[in-house]
Amino acid sequence: MADLSTLASPQANGRKTGTPGHEYSYQYITKRFKAIGLQPWRGDYTQRFSHPKLKKRIGVNVLGFLQGKLSSDKLIIVTAHYDHLGGRGRNVYWGADDNASGVAMMMALATHLIHHSPQFSVLFVATDAEEKGLLGSEQLIASNTIDINKVVFNINLDMVARAKRLYYLSSRPKKDVFHHQIKQIEQACLISRRTHRSFLNTKVIDYKKASDHFSFARHGVEYLFIGGGQHADYHGVGDNVARISPTHFSNRVTVVNQLYALVEQSIMKRDNSIH
Repeated sequence: MADLSTLASPQANGRKTGTPGHEYSYQYITKRFKAIGLQPWRGDYTQRFSHPKLKKRIGVNVLGFLQGKLSSDKLIIVTAHYDHLGGRGRNVYWGADDNASGVAMMMALATHLIHHSPQFSVLFVATDAEEKGLLGSEQLIASNTIDINKVVFNINLDMVARAKRLYYLSSRPKKDVFHHQIKQIEQACLISRRTHRSFLNTKVIDYKKASDHFSFARHGVEYLFIGGGQHADYHGVGDNVARISPTHFSNRVTVVNQLYALVEQSIMKRDNSIH
């Protein structure tokens, strides 16, 4: 909750790419990655990028690396976008659920894995400019900051604090035992969902394309998207910390830790070259 509150604070001011609040946010995430014990990726915690949609503004992805037990160079990437809509006039779009919650959840998972060493190496990426069209995750791949051929799975967290029941979408077929295992997680309340009617209008949301996991899916990388449906405060000034239950959010952290373990186990079972 401390991480979530900081990223949805007046200093962050809605975290719009290229603003002082955006700079405050990525500097905070970098500081937290270091404090957790994550290492820089190829010598740096940040990846800066430009894009026509950003005009003169510069996007900044924040990356933290955790070495796995296995000597394999395979990599699991955990993503959560930290950018949001900023402010207009007196209105500030705090983005507490969307997506300070996902970044805070990613930090909680990183802290958990520091103390429960993962088998595979993990790269945690707080992506930028997702709201502009998944730009941060696209640039992460296009720039060869990562070798996409080494990435065995993407776990993407987006809007995980407020929904009564979380949605998940996996690249695994519905008959795969992976789905059955997810259903067995205590307190998970997870619903597998590909499409949903928008809360705001009649538009149908395609969850495969709704967040950064789609950038990986387009390159054939397996993924697990964990998120919540739209609510009345989606992209509004009411998406603030006061409307998030700390107990509810804490329970979700436990669920995501268990989901990570399932993902790792499923990769191990499918890769006969790893024992």
